Amino acid sequence: MGRERIIQSACKLSDYEIIQRKKKFLRIARTVIPEFVIDSSNRGVVTNLFNYFNGIEGKYSLDKGLWIYGDIGTGKSSLMQIFSEYMKLEFNGFKLHICNGIANAYSVSGDLDLYTYNQHGYIGKPVWMCFDELGREAIPANHFGTKLNVMQHILHIRYSLWQSSRLKTFVTTNCDPFQIESLYGDFIRDRIREMFNVILVEGNSRRQ
Repeated sequence: MGRERIIQSACKLSDYEIIQRKKKFLRIARTVIPEFVIDSSNRGVVTNLFNYFNGIEGKYSLDKGLWIYGDIGTGKSSLMQIFSEYMKLEFNGFKLHICNGIANAYSVSGDLDLYTYNQHGYIGKPVWMCFDELGREAIPANHFGTKLNVMQHILHIRYSLWQSSRLKTFVTTNCDPFQIESLYGDFIRDRIREMFNVILVEGNSRRQ
């Protein structure tokens, strides 16, 4: 299957355009997460993610995906839910898939095409995707006796797709690097910084 190399170039936005996009982002953020606030613990991350998703060169490489980790409740999934909706306005959108749901789906169907090559999807090729809550899924998943470390398998393929076409993958996880190696092996751990912007989200739990 032929693949185009996808490289997100830095866009040239006027100050007015940036202000308008910030307003859109805040409106969407408060629609998706009504209690969403920008404060001292997340301001830097929100600003850098906003730049990244608008193709503005900054702290995060536009050529890589995002690996967002931190303690439970610090807002990792919420941020990606917001940017998922924001990107649907004028840009390439992406869906969030909870890793435990992916493992359960494999147990039922044995098919992971949707999360890898997407040959049977509506556009018939791989797409940007966010894997939420990595490390909380069943390992291994079992499809009629065929056991598979599902997210290890998917990340292997997504790495190959990133190498060939710079296809973006986004991940949220509570796991630290040692836990990642234990769950998915040193191959995945060693390629995280190559394939992703690694982002630590800190602060107290935002869950009420």
